[in-house]
Amino acid sequence: MLCDRPLTMKFLYRVSILYLIFPFLLFLFGWVRLSIAIPLSAIVLFAIWRLFKNCATNHHSPFPDSKSIGYWLLITAFWVALSGVGGYAFQNWDHHWRNAVFRDLIKFDWPVYYTQPESGPVKMLVYYVGYWLPSAWVGRFLGWKAANFALFLWTLPGVLLVTLHLASALKTSPLKASLLLILFSGLDSIGTLFFAKEYPSLLPPVTHLEIWAGNLQYSSFTTQLFWVFNQAVPAWLCVAMIVVIAARQSQSHAEIILLWSLCFFFAPLVSLGLLPYVLIELIKQTDFKSPFKNLRWEILPAAAIILLLSTFYFLSNTAAQQRGLQAIPFADFLAFFLLEGGILWFALAPVKWRDPRWMVTGLLLLVIPFIQLGSDRDFVMRVSIAPLFYLMLMAGETIFDKTTPRLLLAACYLLLVFGSLTPLYEINRSVYRTYEYYLVLDEDQRVAPPPKPAAHLEQAGALELEHPGALTADEIISLQFMEDKLSKNFIANVRQTVFYRYFLSR
Repeated sequence: MLCDRPLTMKFLYRVSILYLIFPFLLFLFGWVRLSIAIPLSAIVLFAIWRLFKNCATNHHSPFPDSKSIGYWLLITAFWVALSGVGGYAFQNWDHHWRNAVFRDLIKFDWPVYYTQPESGPVKMLVYYVGYWLPSAWVGRFLGWKAANFALFLWTLPGVLLVTLHLASALKTSPLKASLLLILFSGLDSIGTLFFAKEYPSLLPPVTHLEIWAGNLQYSSFTTQLFWVFNQAVPAWLCVAMIVVIAARQSQSHAEIILLWSLCFFFAPLVSLGLLPYVLIELIKQTDFKSPFKNLRWEILPAAAIILLLSTFYFLSNTAAQQRGLQAIPFADFLAFFLLEGGILWFALAPVKWRDPRWMVTGLLLLVIPFIQLGSDRDFVMRVSIAPLFYLMLMAGETIFDKTTPRLLLAACYLLLVFGSLTPLYEINRSVYRTYEYYLVLDEDQRVAPPPKPAAHLEQAGALELEHPGALTADEIISLQFMEDKLSKNFIANVRQTVFYRYFLSR
């Protein structure tokens, strides 16, 4: 088990599990009938207690370089602050929707009903709300500003936990792990230079480079944090913990399944991309002569509860059930695949070709662009998070390995340097717009959020020019009155669904 590491690693493991399980418990008691929520929560808490009880103890530090701890904390906190989480820095266009979800979780009773007539459509918020619940719970008592502060305070330790687990997996310092996470990306700058049409462009250095391929996009981790933090942070943590657990070569089937089910609760599309890696680890750890030996049966019911309840909830929204395949011109696909990870994947082949994770990563990055699920480009962007995390992990293993050939090391560093332009553009845009808001604009030039909820939101144009004069992307206010096509990703008629009829609190 992961928890038989040093004392501080045991503490890190326990805190990480609690960080992931607490939002689910809030969801359980907020959305599910008490007669069901109480016994289910007891089963989940018993599983967590059993996980913690079997942890061994010893007394070593997980920080190989204590001198860099201050820099690690400072850089990571600055990164999270610039993401716009909490509303202290510029927020990108997606925050219009995320702020609306967050505000509705504060304003409305749980579960969030928009209409609940005796007959006819029952419109309810059906989305990946788990990440917001602890902060929204604070906001229900203390208001919007306190909720945003709580959201920032919830996000920062989440990212710190990710970098600690990543550092443990790479056997390096948290500072180096953080820098790798922040700066890792595909070669969007080259794609923009040679293949983009009118937007984006390399100048000014604040554009959103990752949309150079139209509806195809593999997002950098900085972009994920700055745009879809509610899915990215918990998904990263689940993936990082699975990586560390798997590296222990212990009988940890149940723990891996539990973490995957939690990933599904927070970010179901990300969990689809993670599933092949979970299967790899389960197969590697299984003794097929006695497959059930050392299987921790007390943990599996908790994983099943999280997975099944989340499935029933998400299936209440039919918008995500639109599925199919999309045709892509071969030249466009080849350019996208090579620039968004393919070149780095090929570069790692000499040292990773025997690693099943390397093979699965390449296969997923090849196949994902052709699959359509839900609306717009969400499937491609979210399902790719797990394979991109493993690609980053394998790149980190290579550059931090002192036995790596110099030519391969130089190639990896070159690709990482060119790739870092994408997150640097994202960071630069946030710095530019935040600086402008606080230090350039006069008080009367700053735009306040609209007083009334919107029914329609214009599609984003040049993203660095979005909501001029305003720091936060807060034009929707509430999803209650939205009539956009995108609002169907958040609101569903649940009257005939299994979740509404048998589980939902009313």
